Order: sequence, then structure tokens, then C-alpha cells
Amino acid sequence: MKVADEGYILNTETASGPLKVCTGLSLRPIASGSILATFRVGSAKDSADGNVFVAESLDRGETWEVICQGFRSSFQGVRGEIRASHIAQPKPGKLVAFMTWFERPEPGSKLYDAKTDRLLKSRLLAAQSEDGGRSWDDYREIDTSPFTGCAQCGPILQLPSKLLIPFETYERPEGVPQSIQTARCLPTADGRLFDPIVTVAKDSDQKVFYWDERLAYSPNHQRPVALFWTYDRAAQKDMPIHIAWSSPDGQTWEPPRSTGVRGQIALPLPLPDGRLLAFYVHRHPLGSMRLILSNDAGRTWDLDGELVVYENMGSGQRGMAGESDFAKYWEDMSTWTFGHPAGVVLDKSSVLLAYYAGKSKECLSARWARVEI
Repeated sequence: MKVADEGYILNTETASGPLKVCTGLSLRPIASGSILATFRVGSAKDSADGNVFVAESLDRGETWEVICQGFRSSFQGVRGEIRASHIAQPKPGKLVAFMTWFERPEPGSKLYDAKTDRLLKSRLLAAQSEDGGRSWDDYREIDTSPFTGCAQCGPILQLPSKLLIPFETYERPEGVPQSIQTARCLPTADGRLFDPIVTVAKDSDQKVFYWDERLAYSPNHQRPVALFWTYDRAAQKDMPIHIAWSSPDGQTWEPPRSTGVRGQIALPLPLPDGRLLAFYVHRHPLGSMRLILSNDAGRTWDLDGELVVYENMGSGQRGMAGESDFAKYWEDMSTWTFGHPAGVVLDKSSVLLAYYAGKSKECLSARWARVEI
């Protein structure tokens, strides 16, 4: 594997104004032949002014144009933040953006409150576009009851007959000593009517958290696969990335198992010939974004042949390795200067990757890389 070319989706080093921090990338090829990228832009990684831009590439990721500079950020008269948005195309000519909205009435509010072990109030929203993602209307809320603390955590999975919206819940019922984390997905055929919510991964003892699930569909195996940033809450440190395969319809998931690969957020990229790539955050030294290959559906991985797509050349960052108090762990996330892997398979021998990176937490760009396999 090798990086054939790389560049910026949005270079915030040359941008003026306060909105210079990009995170939360997602890529979506659409029927017209273009590729859309969505990513959060704000004045900081945890700020009330965050919103999601949409950029378009007509040349397989070589060049990009921002075509939408944000979604409607207020909901039912309450000010909020669009934290993430992932686009799907249920049918040609119609795009649906699924969004995570957090209530942010005060500019200085924090996403996570360590005292209560809760997130800000959130909702999952949807909007549609009929002009290729330039404008959006028909905003509506997605019913996730009885679950609360909902946040999307990866691109929409497009199966042959339906969509799966991956999200996680982080909720603390009354009388429970700590919040409960579960990886879930919401099936829909059209982005308007939804089937019952599916549990993707959950530790019944809540000693292990399956953060930031990323789903993909393997046409060779004809079933979905998920990768998880896996955290041992009891030991207060990261575990190796975990993997789980599903039934073909995405309704029944195997228990996650360790890949043996040390890392955080990981995106599965199934190749047409059945091999499986994982684009992941290598948070411990040397911090980097890496691409690794499995020839046996994720049972083993070619550690010697993995590719460093991006390497952090700055000083060491908090939380890069080892044990960390859980509350401090949330604080560490706001200091990291690279992450959030995204990608699409272009053809049998190349993939387009995207991620955020920068020299400091105050200036993070949305970047891309094309890799030949």
C-alpha cells in the first residue's frame, strides 16, 4: 500500500475568522458520480458554534468545493449545535442528512458533565436536499424513544434494501451509579419511516464501552461489519479495537471480539475481493492515522505491512497512551490534533480517505489521501 496523493478538503490554516477547527468527517459517493464530504467546523473542538459543512468533489477527491456552510442549528426555538451530519441517498436525486443536535443555550457549556456523568441534551434530526446537498429543508426529529443521550458515530450504512443509521446512547437512569453506553443502529428504507432500533454492541456489566462504531457492508461476504473504539472503564484505559459481523440484514450482531490492533476509532473498508481494510487512529506514540489490511475477514491483521497515512509531528498530547481518569479522558479528547477516520472504496485497487489534522487544537483542517492497494 502507498499514499498516491493527498491534500485538503478545507485548509483552515489559510482561512480567516474564528471557525478554524474541523472534526467529524464523513464521505458519501452519490449517483451523479461526485463524492460529498461532511465535517463539523467550529471555533474549538467543544464549542457551541459548531455546525457541519458539506463539500463536493467531482474528480474522485482531487479537488473540493464547499457547497453548504451549515444546517439549521436551532430546533423548536432552542439554540443548539449540529455536532455531526452523515448523508445518505435513498434514491437518485434525493439526499437525506442525518444529524446529531446538542442543546447549547449557553456559549460556555460543555458537551460532557463529569459531575453528573451525562452529556448535553441531544436529538437526532433529519433534513433532505434535492439540489445535490447545496440546500436543505424538511427538518424533522427522529424518534429514538425510549433511549436518550443519543449521538451518531459514523457514516450511514447503505444495504441493498435499507439504510442503517449508527448511533450510540450514553444515558444515566435515575438511581444508576454511572451512565450506560450502548452501540445501536436505526434501520430505515427512506429516511422517514423507521424500523425498531437494533442493538449492535453492549456489555451487560458496563465494564467495557464500545465507542464510535463504524459500519460497512462487504459485498463479498454479503453482510455488514463493525469496528469499535473499545474502552475498559474499570481499568480506565483503551483496549484493542474490536470487530463484529452481522447477519445480512443488519438485525443480529455477533459479540465483539478483539482484533489485537491497538487503536481508537476505526473505519472498516471492505474491498470487492473480500479483503478488509481498517483506517484507524493510532493514538499512542507515534500518534498517526494508519491503514491496515486483513486477508481473513478481520481474524488477523498485517501489522508489518500497515501504512502510516498521516503522522503527528507535534509534541506529545494528553491521553496518548496508558491509564487516564474517566473525567480527564473526556477533557483529553478536546486536545487531540488528529483523528476521525472516514473513507470510501474507489475501485478494486484504491481508496479515498479523510480525517482531521493540524499543528494545534486551535487550527485543524479537513484532509484527504488517496491510497493505492
